[in-house]
Amino acid sequence: MTGGQALAQSLKIEGIETLFALPGIQLDFLFDAIWEEQDHFDVIHARHEQATAYMADGFARSTGKVGAFVVVPGPGVLNATAALSTAFACSSPVLCVTGQIDSKLIDQGRGALHEIHDQPGLLGHLTKSSERAMHPTEIPAMVRRAARLLRSGRPRPVSIEVPPDVLGMVADVTLLEPDATSRFESEHADDTLLEQAARLLGQAERPLICAGGGVLSAEAWEEVRRLSEILDAPVLMTTNGRGVLSDREARAFTGRVATSALVPEADVILAIGTRFGLAANMGFGSTAVPGTLIQADIDPEEIGRNHPAEVALLGDAKFTAGQLAERVGKHNRSRPSRAEEFAAIKERHWEAMAGTPWQRSMAQALRDSMPDDAILVAESTQVGYHVQGGGFEVYEPRTMITSGYQGTLGYGYATALGVAVGNPDKKVVSINGDGGFMYNVQELSTQAKFGIPLVTVVFNDNLYGNVRRIQTQRYNGRTIATDLKNPDLAALAESFGVAGFKARTPDDLRQALQEAMALSAPALIEVEQPPAPDLPSAQPMQPLPPRPVLDL
Repeated sequence: MTGGQALAQSLKIEGIETLFALPGIQLDFLFDAIWEEQDHFDVIHARHEQATAYMADGFARSTGKVGAFVVVPGPGVLNATAALSTAFACSSPVLCVTGQIDSKLIDQGRGALHEIHDQPGLLGHLTKSSERAMHPTEIPAMVRRAARLLRSGRPRPVSIEVPPDVLGMVADVTLLEPDATSRFESEHADDTLLEQAARLLGQAERPLICAGGGVLSAEAWEEVRRLSEILDAPVLMTTNGRGVLSDREARAFTGRVATSALVPEADVILAIGTRFGLAANMGFGSTAVPGTLIQADIDPEEIGRNHPAEVALLGDAKFTAGQLAERVGKHNRSRPSRAEEFAAIKERHWEAMAGTPWQRSMAQALRDSMPDDAILVAESTQVGYHVQGGGFEVYEPRTMITSGYQGTLGYGYATALGVAVGNPDKKVVSINGDGGFMYNVQELSTQAKFGIPLVTVVFNDNLYGNVRRIQTQRYNGRTIATDLKNPDLAALAESFGVAGFKARTPDDLRQALQEAMALSAPALIEVEQPPAPDLPSAQPMQPLPPRPVLDL
């Protein structure tokens, strides 16, 4: 078979069915081989390489499956790097499949089409592994190694590449079955340390569980919920850990108010599936952890990175939380009910959220209109910041997607398309500002072509609004490079074949959302936004002193 056939067959064997892709000459033999397997592969071809990678990330994080994308080398890879950095930050199992220049020209600097120096080295900074096959016979083992890395250890992107002459080369190739090992032995935490951690938690007066995105990656939400119930311990969820507990539960918390109330008073803290750093815990940051810290993580480099851990539980979060829930009972002390305390913290949280009424009203309109299992993809925009800070209740795991600590402007719409492809049985809503939405506006074409039933909400103030707010408040009104000229976005959507709606008020948004979701078809809602309302967590900014006048 050709190298292209070997690659397509190996992806098929590993269970990859959906490919987000943009073809090109270095990939012709691969796409020809994919054509032969059209009954197996669902190919969603986008209008920009950045979108293919974002879509793969959204697919992966919302389903727990591998999200795969295919792009040409050089500029195609470089266009995808913002999305790869987001997937890396959010521990997403994304497979990047890319081409190369002809094998004899690699790193020769002779100006071959799409040549960049040391492409695997470049991708190595954004992936768990970056590998190249130089003969068709090497391809099956390379794909199997990539699949094992994607499905074991800490989920993170993996990259594989094959030069075009190798994709076209014919050879006797032995295809390989998937690796039967789904978990490494090292992913089970040490038995003695588990017992020590269970004793500390059981004997604690005020235990606290801090749960991050690693809990969702490991599908460990039931185990964490059970441990929380046994200990009557609050669960403080990071932005990427939302949904570990339903926000309807008394012990479920997120945001700055809960962080400042719960962390300083805790005598034993279990941080599980989180690096327990600044972005993850919404402001707690580098402040010393007052209680005894037990850190459970599958990545040994994360344990103790931001705070020293008295007990380090290296292993899979599902196994670790399950073992702690089984063991803690024999150590568990009697504690007075904390119901009143928890209720008071929640009340203070919502009082803080009400401090920015415009964002609060729009976030509530979203929540009122969406089913419990609907998935919200929150962009870097005013309502998005409010949502990520805890202004939107999350009821089920994997139903809120963010860009994590990368804060990648423009990621939201394309990522949400991948979420919708991976979850055809759920409603998916993407919230964007006009600035971020225009990064991937061309994907309205992709959405219309494939009938992807995503509802996109664009809050439009014709500004890079958050930067404008900072310039106005902090830099004495010296605004620059923040005003935008936008088209009529609802009409633009209609021109692509996407249903367009307009809204101004929260009630308008509720009605438009209900109508759009009822369509079960591509839809966009343009919401008129007032200029740069403050963030819910923003403190009044003190203007900087006037700048000196330069006499040149």
